[in-house]
Amino acid sequence: MKKTMIVLFASLFLPFISFAQRTVEITPFGGYVFPGTMQAEGGDIRFIGNGQYGGIVSIAVSPSVDVDLIYNRSDTKAQINLPGYRYNEIPLSINYIHVGFTKNFRINTIVSPFVGYNLGGCMFYPKVDNTYETWFFSMGLDAGAKIYFAKHFGLRLQAQAMMPIQGTGFTMFVGTGGASGGVSVYSTLVQFGFTGGLIFRLGHVQ
Repeated sequence: MKKTMIVLFASLFLPFISFAQRTVEITPFGGYVFPGTMQAEGGDIRFIGNGQYGGIVSIAVSPSVDVDLIYNRSDTKAQINLPGYRYNEIPLSINYIHVGFTKNFRINTIVSPFVGYNLGGCMFYPKVDNTYETWFFSMGLDAGAKIYFAKHFGLRLQAQAMMPIQGTGFTMFVGTGGASGGVSVYSTLVQFGFTGGLIFRLGHVQ
């Protein structure tokens, strides 16, 4: 499973190698994710709060906008509250692989607050026999600040919300007044957390 995650993350990064003349930030991070609950038919699943870690590769596409490749993992336990379920509590990892955008608000050369939005996939990987991983479409939001204490080094501090999407819907209406349509998604699990990591800046640094 770990090899698969490395290959997937690398395949996302390779198309951006051509951005050698742009600023590239590589940020390994660690932090904490708070407990969360996912509603299920006949009950719910509670995820215990635990540490999280991963990495972000940010490629500057303009002075204020970055494209982000994100891998985020937390190793936790799920408390199963469903009738007839074999396990009451199982260890598992929750893995997010996302692509997104960050909007930077550069105050000066040292401090840069930011907000970000990202989309991708989320894999729940149980660590017990006779179980299988489950994939969800997922999205995330984050906000924080980058603090640069040298030209090629800095610190990224952020709060985040990661959301596996449990369902989607599509609606369409046609009548005398015209046609309309819409797409809806919903998630009963929102994982809030905080992370911090060292920024390593490569390429053309302004």
